[in-house]
Amino acid sequence: MSVSKSLTTKEVARLCRVSDATVKRWEDAGLLISERTSGGHRRFRVDEVALFQRKQNLGLKHSHGDESAVKTIIRRGEYKDDSHCALFHSLLAGSEEEASSLLINAYLGGASLARIFDEFVCAAMKCIGELWAKGELTVAQEHLATHTAQNAIHKMRLTLPVPETTGELAMCCGVEGDFHEFPTYLAQMTIENEGWEILNFGANTPLYSFAEEVLLYAPKVICIGATIIPDVERLSRDYKDFRDRIARHSIPVLIGGRAFTDEQLRKRFPAEFYAENFSDVAEIIRRIS
Repeated sequence: MSVSKSLTTKEVARLCRVSDATVKRWEDAGLLISERTSGGHRRFRVDEVALFQRKQNLGLKHSHGDESAVKTIIRRGEYKDDSHCALFHSLLAGSEEEASSLLINAYLGGASLARIFDEFVCAAMKCIGELWAKGELTVAQEHLATHTAQNAIHKMRLTLPVPETTGELAMCCGVEGDFHEFPTYLAQMTIENEGWEILNFGANTPLYSFAEEVLLYAPKVICIGATIIPDVERLSRDYKDFRDRIARHSIPVLIGGRAFTDEQLRKRFPAEFYAENFSDVAEIIRRIS
C-alpha cells in the first residue's frame, strides 16, 4: 500500500473526531480494515475510511473546522496526477482494485467527477478501443477492460459525498442499435453528481418506447447518446417522430456521444444542447437547474 493512499491511526481518529483507541477498537471489530507497515504501524485505505465515514455519518458535517479524507490527502500534498497512463494499464490487466484507487486518488487531488471521466476514463478507453480496432486486442480483452472500468467506477462512486438534491429529474438512453452501456452509465453519474434524479434506460433503447416513458415522467431534460449509429436514415426518422410526440411538453434534449461529434450529422438531429464530453454535460445540467 502506498503512503499517498493510506491514513495513519491518528489521522483517522481526527477525521472521525474520536480517540486513537476507538479507531483501534473499530479495527479489532472488523469495521475498519488496516494493513501494517514494515514497522508494524497501522495504515488505513482512504476509500475505506471515506466509505466508513459516510455509513456512520462521522466527521462529515460541513463547517470550517471539519476535515475529510479528501482534505487530509490534499493537505499532505501527496496527490500526483499520473492516473491516465496507469489507469490504461490497470484496465488492460483487469485490476479493479488498482483502477479504483487511481480514480479515487484523482478525486482526492481535486479533479471533478466529469474531468475524471473525460481525461482519465474516456482517454484510457479510447486507447483501448483503438487497439481493438487495429486487431492488437481481442474482443475478450476489450470486454475485460470495460468491465474493469465499470466496477472501478462503481467502487469510486461509493466513496463520493452525496450531493444536495435539487428535486429535478432527467432521463437518458443510448440509441437503438448501439450496445455501448458504459457511456450512459457515466452520463448518469455525471448528472446525479449535480444533485439530479435520473432514469437511465441504458443502451439500445428504441426511441418510440423511450417517448412513452418521457410522456409518463415529464423530466426536465432528456439525454440521448450514441457511440455508433448503424442506420442513420432510420434513426433520423425515429428521432423526428420522437421529437414530434414529446413536442407539447417542451422538454429540452441534450445529445452527446462520439457518433454526434460530426457537425453534419448533428444537423439531422436538432437538439437544444450538444455535449462534446462529460464536463459539457455537467455544465449544461447546472445551467438548466
